[in-house]
This record gives sequence, structure tokens and C-alpha cells, in this order.
Amino acid sequence: MHRFYLPNLQQLELSSAEAHHAIHVLRLKPGDSINVFDGRGHEAQCAVSNIKADSVSLKLLSQSSATPLPCRITLAQAVPKKNMDLILQKATELGVAAILPLVSERTIVQLDEQDANKLERWRSICLEACKQSGNDWLPVLHPPQKARPFLDALGGQARAFDLKLIASLQPDARPLKTILLETSPSCPCPSVLLLIGPEGDFTPAEINLAKSAGCLPLSLGPLVLRAETAAIFALSILRHELTRS
Repeated sequence: MHRFYLPNLQQLELSSAEAHHAIHVLRLKPGDSINVFDGRGHEAQCAVSNIKADSVSLKLLSQSSATPLPCRITLAQAVPKKNMDLILQKATELGVAAILPLVSERTIVQLDEQDANKLERWRSICLEACKQSGNDWLPVLHPPQKARPFLDALGGQARAFDLKLIASLQPDARPLKTILLETSPSCPCPSVLLLIGPEGDFTPAEINLAKSAGCLPLSLGPLVLRAETAAIFALSILRHELTRS
């Protein structure tokens, strides 16, 4: 069944963009059934009740709520030269709660923290991934931040995350299972921060800042992974280990 984004399920009318897609692409007719979700865990099955030139009104048939995933994962991703779109898409499909783009010393792409157009495009990618995957929780997409100020501030936020990880190829990096056995042997971690570097990784100074802020070096194996591969792989093993029944 087709899925549409409707931020307020109490106002059963699609936005102009969603209505355009429903009318001119999918060619929906009155009486057709669709699903709508608000990005905050609520979904409703509706029937198209009225179609005008650029608006679609709906009739509520049923409503449900999705249980949040047991672990809230925040991905702090140093923006790579390529494939940030892929990272956003797959991170959303894997159920991350928040995504924080970082501008590190080795970030090649020039980003303006006030670049509203890029942020809007990134949000659209996350939204489309929610629609495709059936995820009713739209991740919070933070504006880009410079890595050093973020890591400096992170050190003073001891209770912001139950577990903080930084993907690393350094000798002190350990597999996730080892880290979990030492940090949370008997209960899951309600919130995790995962840092992934850009091409060339974080600088030694940034890695030291992250460690000083309480980030534990996480090994993703002996091979050097591309930024997008590292993000997808790390999120996958986190989700597997932290959501098992």
C-alpha cells in the first residue's frame, strides 16, 4: 500500500507535494486506500475522500502506533566527499534516531551550517527512506557541526549517551561484543552515539578529543572500509547486538 508523510494526523489532508504525487504520479482515485505516518511513530490507514486540483482529503479508517526501537542510536557522520546520500538513506532504513553531519579537519566537502537547501534535500532522502522501509520514525537531522567544537562539548555531556563509540583502526580498538560485555553486561544501552570518520579518518587530534569525551574505539575488522561502508556496517552490528530478544 502507498505510504505518505502527514506531520499531523489530526489534519487529514496531504501537503501539496504529496498530493501532486498521489494525483499525477500514482493516479489515485476517491475510495483508494493509503497509509500515512507522522514520523513520530504513528501511522493511519485512510481512504481518499476528495481530490481537487492540488489537494487530497482523506477519511480515517484506523490508526496505530509503532513501538520505538529499544536502543536510540545517534550517528555522528563526518561528511564524505561522496555518498552522504547513501549513508542517510541506509541509516534511516536501519532505524537511527538522529543523524549529525560533522565537518572534520579532513572533510573535503565545504558545508555551510546555514545551508538550508542541502539540509532540506537530506531530510527528503530520510523521508523517502522511511516511506520505502515502513519506518514510522523519521530521524532527527541536525545541522552540520564542526567536529572539534562538537567533541569539546561532548566531554561535558556525561549523561547524554549510555555508550559512545568511535570507529577506529587503531590498536586499542575492540569488537562491539567485547565492548558490550565490559560496559553493559546485563542490560541493553538505551542510547548510543556512533562516530564515523571521513575519507582518511579523523585526525589523531580529533580521535584523542573523542576518547577524552568518553568515546570507546570500535573495531570494524582489519580492512579499511569506505566511509559509507563503515557507517552501514557499524549500524548493522549495533542494531543486531542491541535489539536482540
